[in-house]
Amino acid sequence: MKRIFIPLFSIMTIFWACEPESVTTTSTGTPVIQGYLYAGQPVDSILITLSNSYSDSDTVTKTLDNLIVTLSDNNLSQVMQFDGNGVYSAPDRTVESGKTYSLSFEWEGRTVTAQTYIPEKQEAAISTDEIYLTKISAGSFPGNFGDLPDPIEVTWSNPAGDYYYVVVKNIEENPEYVNEIFGTGELMNRRFTFISKPETTDYYSIDPRREIRQFGTHQIIVYRVNPEYAALYETSNATSQSITEPPSNVDNGLGVFTGVSSDTLILEVRKN
Repeated sequence: MKRIFIPLFSIMTIFWACEPESVTTTSTGTPVIQGYLYAGQPVDSILITLSNSYSDSDTVTKTLDNLIVTLSDNNLSQVMQFDGNGVYSAPDRTVESGKTYSLSFEWEGRTVTAQTYIPEKQEAAISTDEIYLTKISAGSFPGNFGDLPDPIEVTWSNPAGDYYYVVVKNIEENPEYVNEIFGTGELMNRRFTFISKPETTDYYSIDPRREIRQFGTHQIIVYRVNPEYAALYETSNATSQSITEPPSNVDNGLGVFTGVSSDTLILEVRKN
């Protein structure tokens, strides 16, 4: 997937494992759709696989290949192209806010369908576009950390009580960690990203101590998502003692097909 999104692949391991295996003939199991439509972006990376049951000793992911998958809205229906390994796309089709999209295909004598609405983009505002942090050397005492700036308030209008979450993403080529201890080993030169959980809210308060780890330019991305996505996120927090069947908005199948819109702000994190 090309855009930042909460990594929910682990949630769906109830349905599939890690290594792909093509399935083009009749088999037991239930088709699983994993698809996200981003407003203003082409339709890409719609993954269709076959579920594995808890009792199935075969942990190889079975992708459903060479299906005739149709994507429709109120004005246009088209057959999506097959890109391999269970992935389907419509690269010439730009997702439009305010539209409802449907996905459908035939599998073992039944029609598998899913539908989602693409929410309108909601513009966000930020309390400041620049903060200053003190570089923390390895072994420094807390008293040498300097004064932290106030929390950064990100706000938007949410009269309908929709779900939103916020991503804080460093976009520097070679990011420098504020705390030197984090900038070693495998973490060195890795861009830090923080992702909040989806909530029905109209603001998010970014804590510089926990949610900003590097100097440089950051994108603050405010995502507006549908209830089915928020429900999937909540399922990811289930424990082994409280396992429930993951939510699905797919008829005659499993999985999530959902729409997303976003607004992006810029925050500069400078060194004192």
